[in-house]
Amino acid sequence: MDADKLAAAKSRRAKGESVTAIAKALGVSRATLYRALSETE
Repeated sequence: MDADKLAAAKSRRAKGESVTAIAKALGVSRATLYRALSETE
């Protein structure tokens, strides 16, 4: 997952969007998204 997608995911998550919706929009799996978000917190 590149830095641009990660930044977009963090922003969308902060606004309350679900991980499932974000993952689908960015074209990554939920597991990948959860892993990327947990590594940066």
